[in-house]
Amino acid sequence: MQSDPASAEPADDQQYLEAITSCGEQRSLVVSQPIYSATGIKLLERGAKFDRRVLDRLFGHTLRDPIDRCVASDEAVRHSDLVARARQLVAATPLLAHFQTELAARSNRLWSALADCPLPPAVAMRLTVARDSSVALYEHSLRAAFTALFIGVCAKYSERDLQMLATAALLHDIGMLHVDPHLFDEARPLDAAGRRSLQAHPVTGELIAQREPLLNRAIAAAIAQHHERLDGTGYPRGLAGEAIEKFARVLMLVEVVLALAEHPADRPERQLSLVLRLNHRSFDGRLSDIVLAALPRLPPDESPAAASWSECRRALELLDAWTRLCAATPPAADDPASAFIAARIGRLRRWLADAGVGDPDAAALAAEEVAVVSAEVAALAHEAHWHARQIALDALGQWPRLATREGETAAGAAEQWICQALTAREATP
Repeated sequence: MQSDPASAEPADDQQYLEAITSCGEQRSLVVSQPIYSATGIKLLERGAKFDRRVLDRLFGHTLRDPIDRCVASDEAVRHSDLVARARQLVAATPLLAHFQTELAARSNRLWSALADCPLPPAVAMRLTVARDSSVALYEHSLRAAFTALFIGVCAKYSERDLQMLATAALLHDIGMLHVDPHLFDEARPLDAAGRRSLQAHPVTGELIAQREPLLNRAIAAAIAQHHERLDGTGYPRGLAGEAIEKFARVLMLVEVVLALAEHPADRPERQLSLVLRLNHRSFDGRLSDIVLAALPRLPPDESPAAASWSECRRALELLDAWTRLCAATPPAADDPASAFIAARIGRLRRWLADAGVGDPDAAALAAEEVAVVSAEVAALAHEAHWHARQIALDALGQWPRLATREGETAAGAAEQWICQALTAREATP
């Protein structure tokens, strides 16, 4: 089991103070109670306008109380704002709009749960800051709330559970407000600092939810666990099976749905279907079936079967490369990095076999005969390359020594395979 990543107490780090200051410069934001340092020094009086001029007075201090409890705004996010904006976003996102159509009259339960979800003032302030300083995060949270509630309604959750699930979904990525957004610049690959911050955000979000006495502990647990996986391959704690709680199982699926629904993709429904079936050991089967059953039915693709299978064969060759590299440069028997890579590659091979690629010749023949199989093989290749790259990145995260610097030649089997995995992923169309 992995240990918790380092996570600063989220109340008063500089990144979040910058975000809330940005909010104060856009709308009326005032100090609602005196702000004290942890040592008892009064830093700001009640009634002071919270803007960039006061930021220097807070910098370098650990605050006695979370900043969210010390500021207020007449323009803070309300339930009605959440519902109104979520409806707009759902209507503009084809897959989510389809889900709402599938619910028909049951959609009333969904919107009622969002309108009545627990929203303490400090939580409303967090969402207000997200709305004003990180629009993408705010809108992702609203889509997540809709998607989680769609699954919860279909799973026949109680009204109370739906309301708690809505709050958990709204806050599941709130820890990202404490992360420097420049670490996730799309123009460059994610580096070690970015990976550490990414793995810390569920723990940061958990701490934020835990300090709210009006929030049920199940909400904090769901936030902490939304990147875990039932087979133990998730983060930040590497939990597995029954250790992962009810609401987290929903949020795990929500992230997968939105990863495809929020970004331009060719027929995301087909890719989502494949991802869920390929990774069926990672997710709750009952909840996955709800999503799969709700997906729109698509006509077969007309993409050439030979090209589709060629991409999948490239992915399989990358996995075979590990066996060849270990034969040429046998790793030490007690090398934990090599054992980690071997175990993850073995798991990926089993997933591919479950998806029908256990017999390459049979799968290639099927791809030639059935157009829809050809389309799935192409999507399967993309998914397999993604998993291979993730194995390489996870290994680098735990053993940075495996990184090969520019101009150097990779030595051991682990270093060589990581280089091949990352290069192969970049070459995939």
